[in-house]
Amino acid sequence: MSLLSMLIIIPFLASANSSLNFDPFGNRYRVHVINGFSSNDQPMFIHCWSRNDDLGNHTLYIGGDFNFGFRLRIIPPPTHFYCDFKRGADHLTEVTVFDEDEVLGLCNDTHKCYWRGQDDGLFFSNDNSSYSKRYLWD
Repeated sequence: MSLLSMLIIIPFLASANSSLNFDPFGNRYRVHVINGFSSNDQPMFIHCWSRNDDLGNHTLYIGGDFNFGFRLRIIPPPTHFYCDFKRGADHLTEVTVFDEDEVLGLCNDTHKCYWRGQDDGLFFSNDNSSYSKRYLWD
């Protein structure tokens, strides 16, 4: 089998089975959206999507974690994912939760991006422990 054939076939084999963790190019990422609010009186509603995939609407209660994995595109355009967040009167629309050109540097060490909605805003981490505030609620 030629090298070119292997380079074409391996990514397809790796993506054919989601339980397969083989990642020959190191371009697999995972985004987590977590409800970190202090009470369960109102759940957090999210809707996430990319140019090619609508990941649907999700309802998260305290500690709930909606997450999705993907590989970076080899051929342009670059990978982008967005989410809308709503909890009671608090909301944020079209938040960029992954932008290959910007967020990539933030998530590159762990290949994981964590977004946590809290009472005082939306926070980001790449290790699910040291969070920094990125947005205030509208």
